[in-house]
Amino acid sequence: MLGEAADRTPAFPGIGPLPDRPIRLVLAPTRIAFDSITRGRLPSWSEGAAFPETGTIVILAVGHPDRLTSVARHELAHLALRWKVRRGAPLWFEEGYAAVAAREWGRLDALRLNWEVARGRLPDLDGVDRALRGDRGDAEAAYAFATSAVGLLERWGGERGLGPLIDQLSGDPSFEGAIRATYHITGDDFEERWQRDVRSHYGWLSWASSVGLFWSLAAVLVIILWRVRRRRYRTRRAQLDETSQILDEQGIAG
Repeated sequence: MLGEAADRTPAFPGIGPLPDRPIRLVLAPTRIAFDSITRGRLPSWSEGAAFPETGTIVILAVGHPDRLTSVARHELAHLALRWKVRRGAPLWFEEGYAAVAAREWGRLDALRLNWEVARGRLPDLDGVDRALRGDRGDAEAAYAFATSAVGLLERWGGERGLGPLIDQLSGDPSFEGAIRATYHITGDDFEERWQRDVRSHYGWLSWASSVGLFWSLAAVLVIILWRVRRRRYRTRRAQLDETSQILDEQGIAG
């Protein structure tokens, strides 16, 4: 099933379809098997790995089929990017690109409830790279940051999306040079503009809205439980009153 999905995968942003090259798909049935195949080089939370040099993808084959398809698309995006650019890019860009290509928009949900984002305390892109190698909690936020950064670059590309940048990456010896040639700004400029973009989309208003929705739902639940409890109390009180009246009548009759 995953092999067929890989054959039918849509074109990748800024790249197009995968080149006609053999791809080896390895399904690891357990975490132990996955770690063994990848030689323990990946974090314990990792569910997929791509090895562009050999055209190999390894996937932890545990969970819902839709999740496995998404993981496969993510890893295929790594192959597509590396085969196109022919060298490595910053980790935040590679992971952000794979998330955008796999349409993993759910990753951005981590930013909507991120207290540090609401307070405006954003990491720099080097910090995102470090967090991507960290524990699951840090990595989830880092994937969201990386996705938002690549999404911003895609928006700046207009109709061509990431195409102009990836074309530059294919020929320019540095990522900084490709950013300059494509968007006419420095890497530091991009980082500042990206941070402002994140604040504007996921700052106080978004955080308050998300948290407000949570507390609103919680309040509704509390009201429902209170009404149920009150109804039960009234029923029990009526039963006790009825029992007390019967006992009183029996006592008078005696």
